[in-house]
Amino acid sequence: MEDNPEGHPKSVVSHSLDPVERFQRTMGWINFMNLSDKFFVAGNAFMDLIGEIDVWLNDIKDLNLGRDNVTRFKIPDRLPAKTIKEIKQIWYGNCYLYQKRNRHQEIIEQKVIYNPFVKFEGYETVLDVNGKGSLPALMHLNPRSKTKDDEDPRVLIQEPLRFDVAYDGFDADQLSQVFGFKWVFADGEVQMFNSDEQIMTSDALVMEISREAYHKIIRLLVLEFKPRRYYIYNVITNILKTYRKTMDLKSLQGITPSSDYVAKY
Repeated sequence: MEDNPEGHPKSVVSHSLDPVERFQRTMGWINFMNLSDKFFVAGNAFMDLIGEIDVWLNDIKDLNLGRDNVTRFKIPDRLPAKTIKEIKQIWYGNCYLYQKRNRHQEIIEQKVIYNPFVKFEGYETVLDVNGKGSLPALMHLNPRSKTKDDEDPRVLIQEPLRFDVAYDGFDADQLSQVFGFKWVFADGEVQMFNSDEQIMTSDALVMEISREAYHKIIRLLVLEFKPRRYYIYNVITNILKTYRKTMDLKSLQGITPSSDYVAKY
């Protein structure tokens, strides 16, 4: 495999039929992308990886590989269902921002939740961020514009957000002067918004959002994504170690798996 200066492979000379070797290569490449500050490239590859692992686990479930006598780890039929469901909701969309406010409407608690159909009390609510009642998909926060060393106060993303969320914290004058929300005529300029009430009640959806809103939202989602990625990575590592150890032991004992294709995949 040869890399270009950006770190992306220019060609792949082989596709290993050994699952441990193949998944190890993929995991190593994902780690390299993360270390190279290519979060979204790595994230997309990781989501593909967990799908491939689940298909492979389904293929080998009838081999009865047993439990590792040392670690006591047993290869599962599937990756952890709850964690996989949640990380897919984060990456592909369908998670929600819960907020609790005091009587002065100040936020006193905020967290990402995965089931909006729960009973809320008092000042509890789910914030509609994208006009559909949910947070945007993390994959859609991959910016289409520069975010580093750039003086542009806006970030272009890949999913529309509600205007009042996208420009939260900015008043009408700032929207006009900083972000250019104004009508330009031959004889002068007119602000698009004249009051905070107009901003808060706007039903517009925008894909160019303030840098402040972008960092707030992506921080929330990344903090949810990373612990689940670490946990799934650890489970996959244990699966591959146990599979390799078990298959090597069976080979030494002269035990032939029921299907060479499934064993080597």
